[in-house]
Amino acid sequence: MKPRVQQKLESIFGYPIFESVGMHLPDSVAHITNWRSAAKECSSKRWGNCQYMARNAVQRGVEKQYPKPGMWERLQEWNPLAEEATPLINSFIDTLLPRVPLPDESKEKIKHSLQYDFFYILLECELSDVSEPIFFLKHLEPWYAAGHFPCGWDGEEFPEGWDGIIRGGRLMVY
Repeated sequence: MKPRVQQKLESIFGYPIFESVGMHLPDSVAHITNWRSAAKECSSKRWGNCQYMARNAVQRGVEKQYPKPGMWERLQEWNPLAEEATPLINSFIDTLLPRVPLPDESKEKIKHSLQYDFFYILLECELSDVSEPIFFLKHLEPWYAAGHFPCGWDGEEFPEGWDGIIRGGRLMVY
């Protein structure tokens, strides 16, 4: 793992994850008021599709750099990063979740959402020298750093080929 990605992972592990859920939020986000609603939203088809379009945009950002030397190799760093980071992320989440008063039926949904978001925060960090971070680092990480849980999207799903520009809608945050 590159030093900047390792530093980002250590930053995430130091965030006050979930310590501010239920507290004041600005009007720029849709307010979620409880864990059941957060779990429902973070596992919704709309949020999953938005995350998927954002993930595809990360890949396209690197692919747009072709045929510059080394871009194919940079994209291939995705899998080794996943192999190295995933067990660390999972261990962190497995330690975190028992300390959170989650309804049993919500735990797996919340866990999956955290796994996805944390990995793609790391991936955008990894590739930030060749592709501008457009979603996970820019829109989700600040909420985790502030102790909240970004968990859904209020608006139209991001379109196929999404370019990273928010054109209506807003993040749902607990």
